[in-house]
Amino acid sequence: MKLKFAWLLLSILCCFQLQLAHGQGTFPDKAIHLIVPQAAGGPSDVIGRVLAQRLSESLGKSVIVDNKPGAGGNIGVDATAKAKPDGYLMIVTIVGNIAINDSLFKNLPFSATRDLEGISKVVSSPMVLVANPAFEPNSIAELIALAKSKPAMTFSYGSPGAGSPQHIGGELVNSKAGIKLGHIPYKGAAPALTDLLGNQVPLAIVGLPAALPYIKSGKIKAIAVFSKTRSRLAPNIPTFVESGFPEIEAELVYGVFVPAGTPKPVVNTLNQKIGDALNSKEVREKFLNDGFDVVFSTPGELNDYLKSEVLKWRPVVRESGATPD
Repeated sequence: MKLKFAWLLLSILCCFQLQLAHGQGTFPDKAIHLIVPQAAGGPSDVIGRVLAQRLSESLGKSVIVDNKPGAGGNIGVDATAKAKPDGYLMIVTIVGNIAINDSLFKNLPFSATRDLEGISKVVSSPMVLVANPAFEPNSIAELIALAKSKPAMTFSYGSPGAGSPQHIGGELVNSKAGIKLGHIPYKGAAPALTDLLGNQVPLAIVGLPAALPYIKSGKIKAIAVFSKTRSRLAPNIPTFVESGFPEIEAELVYGVFVPAGTPKPVVNTLNQKIGDALNSKEVREKFLNDGFDVVFSTPGELNDYLKSEVLKWRPVVRESGATPD
């Protein structure tokens, strides 16, 4: 009797293992949703749609882009964090944005470092400080000298929104350069650049891809990029680092995440497929032409990068006194 029970138990376990292996081996067997926590038409949306098309082809199942803007990206992140961890819901967003929100918003219903699992970095682009051509300073040194010589005046910069990496990047400049630039939040880079072009605001901090056409045409001038080294797309623009401020360094790195607890075989499959997409000539050329650098990574590297970004931006957010509104 005991022997029969043991064989029965062994048979059940073998069937369970075969079903599990079969389930993992057939991923995906339905459509996958890719959340973009910003409105349609922005950089995250463009990146998400390029990836979705390529992944749909390689995975053999539709990858549907869902735009979930709001609350500085937290609505989309929250939806991802609370989703079933099975690989059928992902999010693509700026890693620094998630990291900044960790300190900027109080009582978030999720912890990004606990509730998200990295799949891969995708692309990156530097932030850039730009000015209206009528604004007198042409360099960081000249800007700082002007700001310090006229402490009663407020020179303001526009950003894509309160709490955005571009906003907090400006606060980093204030902290390290010992000046006080005012901040004017906009609903995206486009309206910020529109007011800059109209000389309604003298300065703006945006992603380089958004500003590059206007820089090349001479409609606005670039003061400095936030990257460690000069951008291949705009090698004439100096960095804050070479201008004497090694602490002022930040890039907009976009990454893909899934809910924590997603099975490793699924994570590895998605990582491999994203890697294949980023290695394709068509996708690489699309991103490069749009002003992005391709930065594929392992899941662990993305997880570690998110943690380092949280630690990097926490003191900057607290010192600045920035609020979500």
